Amino acid sequence: MATVEVVIAVISLLALSLLGFLFRGKITHPLTNWPLLGHLGPFLINTRLEVHDYVTYLLSHSGYTAQLKGPPFTRLNCVATSDPQNIHYILSSNMSNFNKGPNFKKIFDLWGDGILAADADSWRFHRRLNRSLFNHSSFLGLVERTARQKMEGGMFPILDQAAKLGNAVDLRDLFQRFTIDITCKFLLGIDLNSLSIDLPVVPFSKAFDEVKQVMYYRHIKPETLWRLQKWMKIGLEGKAIKGLAIINEFIYQQISFKRERMRKGIQEDVEFDMISRFMMVEDEASETQNGTTSMPISDMFLRDSVVNILSAGRDPPSTALTWFFWLVSTHPSVDKKIKDELKEAFHLKEGEKWQFPSFQDINKLVYLHAAIHETLRLYPPVPLNHKTSIEPDTLPSGDKVGKDQEILISYYTQARMESIWGADCLEFKPERWISEKGEIIHVGSSKFTTFNAGPRACLGKDLALMEMKLAITAVIWNYRIEVVKGHSVAPANSIILYPKHGLKVHIYHQELYQR
Repeated sequence: MATVEVVIAVISLLALSLLGFLFRGKITHPLTNWPLLGHLGPFLINTRLEVHDYVTYLLSHSGYTAQLKGPPFTRLNCVATSDPQNIHYILSSNMSNFNKGPNFKKIFDLWGDGILAADADSWRFHRRLNRSLFNHSSFLGLVERTARQKMEGGMFPILDQAAKLGNAVDLRDLFQRFTIDITCKFLLGIDLNSLSIDLPVVPFSKAFDEVKQVMYYRHIKPETLWRLQKWMKIGLEGKAIKGLAIINEFIYQQISFKRERMRKGIQEDVEFDMISRFMMVEDEASETQNGTTSMPISDMFLRDSVVNILSAGRDPPSTALTWFFWLVSTHPSVDKKIKDELKEAFHLKEGEKWQFPSFQDINKLVYLHAAIHETLRLYPPVPLNHKTSIEPDTLPSGDKVGKDQEILISYYTQARMESIWGADCLEFKPERWISEKGEIIHVGSSKFTTFNAGPRACLGKDLALMEMKLAITAVIWNYRIEVVKGHSVAPANSIILYPKHGLKVHIYHQELYQR
């Protein structure tokens, strides 16, 4: 690292430390644009405000599009918006002028050049391969079977034991184990078995949390500062380096194992896994295109593919499940309506054992679908989207964006806009998704952007909804959940909108239910 960058980083650290000391415990108006510090000042001082609530407050008082600026050393200079017209313009109608950009890849280096970070031809190649994965005839069947196995052999024993002993459990942790086990099964063909009754520490999973934590703080810290910490291998950057090493070692071992088996002509005995399929695509392309493909499927390419799909497959569904059970546990009427719908749809009686109906049948449940979408509206697992303009542009709102300017799209703010959802936008109200005819109301992707919009809309939407519905129906029929008294539930300052203290609950068997 250059000497001048080290000096700037040290000065930045001292300045921010002094700022925190001088204004400790004091509150300033969130809209204040401080001299030199810009919007960074009130954000750092207003520690009682969650970052997503701060952005929402700012946007709601700025016509839902605002310029966020900070001191030069932070490189904070972006346009923030939650305006549906702007979102449609950026993600759909004029997508060609907005990409992830080079700064995104520096912050989110975990993802390499995978589908979540790639642009242009690289992104198109990833998307084509991933679409073939999600459209494969065996794919959804494997996910459904694995989800059922994880519920019966993993989740149920853990919850039964908690109910018997009266112990509190962290639903966020359990659902994260549930989703990572499923995702590793179809990505790598292995079972981490993290959702077992002894709740083992899984270094590979823990490493993901440490690396993702540093991604958030890179948005706040001056680049020179976090680069210095990374160079010195200290603080969060030091933990992230160790975590990234664990992730890479684990994935590259799996890739090497698969390649060796393929080289020896050993047939895989697993039902389906992504890296084996991608390797087969590479071999088939080599035979038909004189040894070349439109993009080489190297070990690094496979590593990036696994990390990206694993990031998308572990955190968003588990986070959504956590918020769902918190909301339902605090809204008894919603809980009752879901149970009544299950009784009617599957002719169930109180105390009857859950038989795991097919996903096709579960997917027909209108009220359940509405309750899930209402959860995703209020607490979108990925609350922010990042884009960078390629050329200068003017948004539909009339706001100007410069060349290579970063744009922050707040999905969290959209859920709190009365102009979209009405005066009761802050309420958990599944009924807003159901028409008078009892059908699901379609809301355009520029207003409900949980699954993104435009050409980069989420390929795993159906997969995520499948996992959620299979888990929700099984748990909500068999158990009654109560949040531990006094347990604080609030969004974390993170790139994933999970409850920062988890979700500690007590578990009770449903009345008269005996398994």
